[in-house]
Amino acid sequence: MRASYIVLGGVLAGLLSSTAHADPTDQAPSPRYDYSRFSDGPRNVPTPRGASLARAQAIGLGTREAASRAMHQPPPEAWLRVAAWRGEAVERLLWPVDDGRFIRGFGFVRHTRPDLRHDGVDIGAAPGSIVRAAADGVVVYSDNGVRGFGNVVMIAHPNGWVSLYAHNARTTVQAGWRVRRGERIALVGMTGITHAPHVHFELFDRGSNIDPLALFDGGPAFVERVAARAHRAGEVPAPVAVDADDRPTPAPLEPSAAAAPSDPARVGSEALVRRLHRFRPSAELLAETPGRTFQNLLWPVRGGSVRRSSSARLEVDATDAPLRAVADGRCVYASGDTVVLLHPMGWVTTYRGASDLAIEAGAEVTRGAWIARGTSRVRVEVRVEGRRVDPLERMVHVPGRAD
Repeated sequence: MRASYIVLGGVLAGLLSSTAHADPTDQAPSPRYDYSRFSDGPRNVPTPRGASLARAQAIGLGTREAASRAMHQPPPEAWLRVAAWRGEAVERLLWPVDDGRFIRGFGFVRHTRPDLRHDGVDIGAAPGSIVRAAADGVVVYSDNGVRGFGNVVMIAHPNGWVSLYAHNARTTVQAGWRVRRGERIALVGMTGITHAPHVHFELFDRGSNIDPLALFDGGPAFVERVAARAHRAGEVPAPVAVDADDRPTPAPLEPSAAAAPSDPARVGSEALVRRLHRFRPSAELLAETPGRTFQNLLWPVRGGSVRRSSSARLEVDATDAPLRAVADGRCVYASGDTVVLLHPMGWVTTYRGASDLAIEAGAEVTRGAWIARGTSRVRVEVRVEGRRVDPLERMVHVPGRAD
């Protein structure tokens, strides 16, 4: 019996000893907050093209490497030369969201992680509100490849500063685009790691984060008081009054809280459709039209047949068949039985006689996407620079025709 107690005691002692000296790597890790459930999307950025694309490629803009350099190193001289395209000195910044609310400032101001520095200023605003460039410069990056920031814009300024605008619903400028103070560069959203619509603004001075709050003009009363106090202390240049030139009114490209109902150029308006049916799309409108460019168009029905065609119009029997987008682009009008799409190559396609519209004005479309249900008589028009062209000449996969 005594021997049994001795053996049992030895086993217990061994268990206690092994527990006390267990390898920490064998123990379950402590739970951590899982940020992977936050999406950096949906990605909604312009497709680089034209002179801006050529400029970006020439001086190394638009890549994740460029974004990293903008945040951690002084901007290259080539960037600063392009950023100084207007020749205006940059000493102060424009508050980037009209009527935007100050939410959180720079420094150790987080409630959940007081040990973690907040490297910018958070500005709250309604989704779709206009985000403006804080100063003249050149767009270094406009994409969503920086984790946690969602659709983000970075601008290099001629004095060596770089400003960053994160969590946008979409960006409206492309890398290489030369911007002026107050120009629209994005729309407020909540992409990336965020719980509410706002703009996270950061300012870098030759690769280091600095507090921008006292440098803002046109902000809410609290921000104006901070700027005035810092100027009296000799820390920053004198605040500048903001006028209409600092906040130009762009032609809205999609319905939003910031869109003026009377604006004839807004997406969703019949006035814009009439303009597109008579003239070539403006360069600004095309710059905001997403997607790939094609030299042909997809047959607009899954099935269906040609009822009648001419050099100006195609009539299709698409009874109860899905109508689909003939190419990538954006829906600029959707009402009643009519859908109008604008494509990156400047073409405009119009569908009349549709039913059960499955798309809204402002929505991005991809080639082949379902946009409505067909009827026995769907009329399709294609316009190039305001002129009607023969739709069948540009279409592939036409029933009964070998392409």
